[in-house]
Amino acid sequence: MLRHYSQQHHSTITAALAADLRQRVPAHARAPPAPSARTAELQSPESATYSGIEMRVLALLAAATVILAQSAPPLEKPRAETFDRTEEVAPGVTFRERRFWRGNEGPFTMQILEIQPKHPAVNLLAVRGNDRLNSRETVSSMARRYGAAAAVNGGYFVVSGPLAGASTGPWQFNRRPMYAGSGRSGVVFCEEQDFVEQIEVARIDWQGEVRAASGQFYPLAGLNREAAGDELVVFEPEFGENTPAAEEGTEVALDSGGKVVAIEEEGGGIPIPEGGLVLSGKGAAAEWLARNATEGAELEVAYALQTTPASCVAEDIVGAGPRIVREGEVSVAEEGFGHASVRHPRTAAAVTRRGTILLVTVDGRQANSIGMRLDELAEELVALGAREAVNLDGGGSTTMVVQGRIRNSPSDPRERPVSDGILVFSIASAEDLQGLLERLVNNTGHIQPQHWPALREALSQGPAALRQAVDALEGRGVSPAAARLLREGAYAVEAQAR
Repeated sequence: MLRHYSQQHHSTITAALAADLRQRVPAHARAPPAPSARTAELQSPESATYSGIEMRVLALLAAATVILAQSAPPLEKPRAETFDRTEEVAPGVTFRERRFWRGNEGPFTMQILEIQPKHPAVNLLAVRGNDRLNSRETVSSMARRYGAAAAVNGGYFVVSGPLAGASTGPWQFNRRPMYAGSGRSGVVFCEEQDFVEQIEVARIDWQGEVRAASGQFYPLAGLNREAAGDELVVFEPEFGENTPAAEEGTEVALDSGGKVVAIEEEGGGIPIPEGGLVLSGKGAAAEWLARNATEGAELEVAYALQTTPASCVAEDIVGAGPRIVREGEVSVAEEGFGHASVRHPRTAAAVTRRGTILLVTVDGRQANSIGMRLDELAEELVALGAREAVNLDGGGSTTMVVQGRIRNSPSDPRERPVSDGILVFSIASAEDLQGLLERLVNNTGHIQPQHWPALREALSQGPAALRQAVDALEGRGVSPAAARLLREGAYAVEAQAR
């Protein structure tokens, strides 16, 4: 009969074998003659002599040791220390960090922001790097400028070149699309009801067309990016003063009423009218513009981002993907990404069955955390109670900032500037609201300085007066982002004072 012994039993088996052999060897053979004083003085353990029977015993013991050592399994590498710790960040926001193993796989280090959307102090905001298109900024800088309690990175983007910082998927703010994209999932920030935050995971699709007075139309392929092939795209004033320079194609500028006010038939780089837009086409699209967009002609331009399911009115959208949890089950959607089955640093957003919002990062490419495949990430999110979840940009972009500190371990040598982020606010007092107002005036440019005295005076009269002042100034020196934050912050202070 063959028996297999693990290495931990090695010393016990060897001792038992030695005892058995001692029983089989006569006592007189086991005990050598007592050495003389002179012999004892000269012999050392290394030079001691043994009888023939003892030599055979030692040989058998050595052979047993080799056999057991060869059959023993290899020693497991030391496991990284595991931990699970939680701290309250601010009213309605909790931070949790875990290091764990999944069976013999790991280690994994995960950071979790759990957000209570019904808490009146809580507010979420999607922001662009440096508050403009085609720009990059670190997540820690975004959070610091706005005074956010926490933040994570957002969607995918162009890393280098003249359009560095442009989103490669859909992105929308205040119901206005900024970038187009179709067939992939994203985070939808719903229009708030009674100042309660709500996000959903949905498929995002772009729809757009240009229609001439004759009834002829051409589909719009993109927004605030260069055209390719036979595409027709649109550029808005938020893109910049001019469209990108191009060697071919046709561009036409439209005023706010849709009238053609300028035409460039030899490439791009024309000014984008304030309140208007520019249509840029190549190939068949350029030919369509030549026939239908003569100077003075009027064109009807319509475009929007559609969400499926359309469970709410989409205020903001951060495109990403793929969806990885559906109806509480692991379900990694096929959305054309090639990184799903490889372990990388990850960022994700989820909605739980209890209605809480999770923003999650997983460190990767490091000794203390190897990163996750998307199915592994989905399984962990389901274990955390996720009902729906979507993967955001990851790799070196993965960043979580809490109370001004980077709380994950980014895989790049330094924090990577990214195109956009998701900021978490907790405005729980009049002091918090004043601090937010000061940052919006001083650090973001969302409020023109000449409005500071009026807004400060309104705040001194109470949250309701501040809301009225913001409503009067929105769009006239107070940006939609600032107006939204201040209105919701004022409501939060009022609600918590009741």
